[in-house]
Amino acid sequence: MTTDLEQYYHDNKSNLTALSYRLTGSWGEAEDIVQETFLALFENAPGLEHIRTPGPYFRRAVVNRSLNAIQSPRLSRETYFGTWLPEPVFLQSSSETDESVLREEQISYAFMAMLEHLSPEERAVFVLRESFGVEYAEIAAMLSKSETACRKLLSRARQKLKPLQPESPPSNQNVPVWVCAFLKAARTGEFSPLLEMFREDAVMWSDGGGKVRSAINPIFSRKRIIAFWSGITKKGSMEGDLVPTLINGQEGLVLYRNGIAVKVILVEGDRTGLIRNIYLITNPDKLVHVPTK
Repeated sequence: MTTDLEQYYHDNKSNLTALSYRLTGSWGEAEDIVQETFLALFENAPGLEHIRTPGPYFRRAVVNRSLNAIQSPRLSRETYFGTWLPEPVFLQSSSETDESVLREEQISYAFMAMLEHLSPEERAVFVLRESFGVEYAEIAAMLSKSETACRKLLSRARQKLKPLQPESPPSNQNVPVWVCAFLKAARTGEFSPLLEMFREDAVMWSDGGGKVRSAINPIFSRKRIIAFWSGITKKGSMEGDLVPTLINGQEGLVLYRNGIAVKVILVEGDRTGLIRNIYLITNPDKLVHVPTK
């Protein structure tokens, strides 16, 4: 027999996982956090009868666990080798209801990368208020701060993110054009035609986590970005099957080698359709949830 706690978990796990993912940048970690939150409660009391307001209760528990996880060695940005990029998300569901919720909760990869510029507390306030519409009173109680302090944190976060806001939605029509152009360049080894698709001030962000060879620092300017891709292609780093895939709600590319994902590539365009950011994720720890080929 299904308990009210089990039903609540089934109905809300996707939404809570999306909340934790926005805070931690790791979908796998977010799934574990939500599951552990419910398991800890179920072991003590298998029902919801003693919880007056389940929504705020579980949001607070998930937020606290997520903020603690960010400080842990496995998710610490301070000790991470090179640039930290969020784990790409490949959502699959056997339930139509779950799939609908997950699709609504998907956010662009550029938005997730943007959140990395915030402190944990700024990120928590921004996500709770802007993405989930949580009232300041509840946010203040979660973070053990005053409402005034939370408003200041949100204001500071908005100022930091203002120049970084993604300019194009995940469904931007130029993304498939970029995917086709990149596939052709990878196949022919000729990347110079891609120059016209990049802004002059484009930036490439690469995350190998010290596990594989990768650019430690961001690469600035379209010519240097194209030179980088041309160089790694000549060295054989692009050998394998490059497959268009839906990632974080937008079309990206996955490079498979012997059936194993070794690279994920995503872009963010501007309002004119030019690419302003390109993301390369090669850290194997962040590719464990990529669908097998």
